[in-house]
Order: sequence, then C-alpha cells, then structure tokens
Amino acid sequence: MRRFLLAAGLCFIFAAPSFADPAMTGTPVTMRAAPSGKTRAVQQIPASAEIDVSKCNRGWCYSSWRNRFGYIPAEAVVDGPPPATLLGNELPPPVVDAQPTTVAPPAPTWSGPYVGFGWGYGWSRW
Repeated sequence: MRRFLLAAGLCFIFAAPSFADPAMTGTPVTMRAAPSGKTRAVQQIPASAEIDVSKCNRGWCYSSWRNRFGYIPAEAVVDGPPPATLLGNELPPPVVDAQPTTVAPPAPTWSGPYVGFGWGYGWSRW
C-alpha cells in the first residue's frame, strides 16, 4: 500500500506543472522567491515571455519560467498564450486574384516513312 501511495504521489508531483495556465508577461518583471517586493530575486523575465501561472493571490502570482518557480506581480501577467506572430513578423496576405496556369497540349508530330527531297526515301521524325 505504501508503494502505491508513493507512486501516486510521484505521478501527481510530476503532473502538477501541467495544470498551470499559459500566460505571458506584459512588461519586464522580476520573479521573487516569496510574494513580496523585498525578498530575493529569482530571475528577470522579459516582456512577452510565455509563463505558466499556477495560482494568483493578493496581487502576486506563483508561476514558472524556464524551469524556475517564484512569484511575480499580478499586474504584469497577461492571460493567454503569446500571439503566434510578433508585430512586424506577420505573414504576407494570401494571393486572391491569381491567374490560372494553362498547359498547351504537345504539338502533333509525324514519325514514319516519308518521301522527301534529296535521296528520296527515308525514316525520320519531323
């Protein structure tokens, strides 16, 4: 029974980060070790970085970025994943008025005996 509980606990521990909601930072922000502006800084997170937010409480969100966990201010969190393309990297618009391509059939040719000038008889292709 202990092994079963240990295995179930390990599965939950490894699956817990997958329960986090995708979000992004709206501004550059400092991740802190505790929900306070006076605690140790864990790392600097740039603007528009994709983060995973586990929970938010009293103006701080427990989140992770690049395998480091900590607290960031809630006003720096923007819900949802980052946009597919950044400003200036958009795809070109689709071509709407494209002309269809036409393929002409091959020109008819004759390959067989002929009676022609010069030697008179022969076998050739035109």
